[in-house]
Amino acid sequence: DLVRVCQKLEQTPLAALEDSLSAHLDVDRTLWFLASEIAFGDDDGYVYKGKMDYYLYFDVETERMTPQDLDGNSVMTTNTSNWSAFYHADNANYPLLNRMLAVPSMRQRYLAHLRTLINEKMQSTSFNALLESYRTLIDAEVQADPKKLYSYAAFNSELTVLQNYITNRRNYLLGNTEVAQLAPVITAVAHRANGVEWADPLPSESVTATATMANPANMARVDLFHCLGAYGKFTSVQMFDDGAHGDGASGDGVYGATIPQAASMTRVRYYVKATANNTAQSVSFAPVGAEHDVYTYLVQVEFATTPQIRINELMAQNVNGQQDENGDHADWIELYNTGSTAVDLGDGWLSDDGNNVYKWRIPTGTVIDAGAYLIIWADEEAAAFAADARFQQF
Repeated sequence: DLVRVCQKLEQTPLAALEDSLSAHLDVDRTLWFLASEIAFGDDDGYVYKGKMDYYLYFDVETERMTPQDLDGNSVMTTNTSNWSAFYHADNANYPLLNRMLAVPSMRQRYLAHLRTLINEKMQSTSFNALLESYRTLIDAEVQADPKKLYSYAAFNSELTVLQNYITNRRNYLLGNTEVAQLAPVITAVAHRANGVEWADPLPSESVTATATMANPANMARVDLFHCLGAYGKFTSVQMFDDGAHGDGASGDGVYGATIPQAASMTRVRYYVKATANNTAQSVSFAPVGAEHDVYTYLVQVEFATTPQIRINELMAQNVNGQQDENGDHADWIELYNTGSTAVDLGDGWLSDDGNNVYKWRIPTGTVIDAGAYLIIWADEEAAAFAADARFQQF
């Protein structure tokens, strides 16, 4: 898996790199990783040494690799305060930087993440408050430590060093022409199912997602990224402000697109990407933390309106009642076939958990005759579920 990632990274033509690489490497998380290391000046990690002090995690569910920081004890040192936003991007020995940031779309995604870190994590007021909270937390222990590597005076003076660093580093990064490019402003995002905002849809319902732009005249395009499931690669579809995509009136600054139907209990994730109509084609995201921070909804269970099979009776606490084939007083559910034909319940599901409607699968060949009743024992003895004796029909 590692060799394949390296091959794709090194050998794929730049025009095809993002599409090819994304099947084997989590591109978005990798760009967050690079942006974090460069923003806070990690001189003991990938962006400085290239070969050490970071992990590579292989996600068996997505079959993609993700780099992760190994230790962050050598960050925010004064020698890194003037690192370029594209530090080592011109060095072929750092292919994550050299190759990925040479692709315009990945470069702009990286820049969007870097701007988010600057705006959210490098504001002097909030950063200084965080430092003070940590100082308060450990101050007494630092003073009392008989074997500390640095003096208590050094501990206190370093707080000022860190405060100055974050101010200087922020100013330096914002002085970069590409970082300073104005990105689109997404003022609102929402989804609608059956016309109801933020509603969870039924399996038979598609969902319309909308995004409102602060200055639509400066917009090149807007894209919706969605994924059917709690993990996996996102699919993108262009959003339009033409009055024909659930976006309201044409030209009102609201863009819309449709997320397709999904099976009940599917967790759907989505986010929006806006691209500016400037030379750089700078981008922004909503939520700004995408792809790890996203909007989600859960597809609901659709209930039958006139079901032939009904839950006729149930025993929730069987103390002295009917016994199962093992002589246990297990709980039970009685089903009734109201129709004039037999029904095969095989491959249907029973559950007592609204968050897990697929808790127990009814075995294939479980037939309930017309006008008949069927008792299913609910003792959660999984080994016995396949046995015919788990059912009693009369």
